[in-house]
Amino acid sequence: MTKLLLPALMLLCVVCLSQGRADICNLKIERGTCQSHIKVYGYNRKKGHCEHFIYSGCGGNANRFNDRSECKRVCGNP
Repeated sequence: MTKLLLPALMLLCVVCLSQGRADICNLKIERGTCQSHIKVYGYNRKKGHCEHFIYSGCGGNANRFNDRSECKRVCGNP
């Protein structure tokens, strides 16, 4: 029984993490509500790739990455 518990927990973690990533990548890119101009990347689900946008410094959502490689790692590029 205990031999199956660890693999089952690991599988559950992988499924949960991959679901969270998919949810982030399905969010619209949001600039935020402040006045800063920070170049970041977000996944454009309609175009199917990562693109840069200017983040305001606050607000927005989790579809925001510091660089293109991080965006591609999480959301992929077809």
